[in-house]
Amino acid sequence: MLARPNKEWRSYAKGECMDTLTASLEDYLEAIWVTNLREKVVRVKDIAKFLNVKTASVVGAMKTLTQKKLVVHERYGYIQLTQQGAAVASEIYDRHKTLYKFFHEILGVDSKTAAGDACQIEHYIDKKTAAKMVKFIKFVEDCPEGEPLWLSNFHHYAKTGSRPEPCIGRERVTEQGTIPRSSKLSSLKVGSKGRVLQIDGEPSIKRRLLDMGIVPGAEVKVEKTAPFGDPIDIVVKGYHLSLRRKEASAVTVEVVE
Repeated sequence: MLARPNKEWRSYAKGECMDTLTASLEDYLEAIWVTNLREKVVRVKDIAKFLNVKTASVVGAMKTLTQKKLVVHERYGYIQLTQQGAAVASEIYDRHKTLYKFFHEILGVDSKTAAGDACQIEHYIDKKTAAKMVKFIKFVEDCPEGEPLWLSNFHHYAKTGSRPEPCIGRERVTEQGTIPRSSKLSSLKVGSKGRVLQIDGEPSIKRRLLDMGIVPGAEVKVEKTAPFGDPIDIVVKGYHLSLRRKEASAVTVEVVE
């Protein structure tokens, strides 16, 4: 079993050792770490299979890593990471996971390509950059509404090459001149139509509106309003709905009629 790194070893590993390791040796350390997460013991043939290399290459690499005091490997014996080696290996593995998630889940790169790119870049990315990426991924994952609208818009643009409605300019030019393209749903007059551009406001309001089918791209029509403008009756996707003014104010639409 690999030994868990303490702070002293980790600090040393990030300094002297990380600067003297080649990309190939880092790959071997990561292979040992990942294999040890799955198996109780790590053998030369396990690493050879993991990296798709010859056993002779693994033996040579283990000799070098042993000299650097990153692994313990006796002839024909199991491979173990030292505390120092575990610190280095875990950091490499964490960088790999971060890069993979960023490429695959954020940018939408296919799984195979994302994994390959992560393997290449993990050896060169600065730890401060990797830390920023971790925070960015966590920011996206913690979004209470699931995938943020802006990220969905990016995925649409990356796939189609065209900007979705919420990302198009806020004004348009007509024969009468430049007029505002967007308006709050609460400001539309009775009989007017609008195409939903975005939804703002409190998470509970956004969720309720989305559940009712008021989503970006949907066309809505104001049927009638109460004497003091609250509530507002609208039609969306053939359904008649009643919105409080606060809810309607959270919806930005493009006036289409």
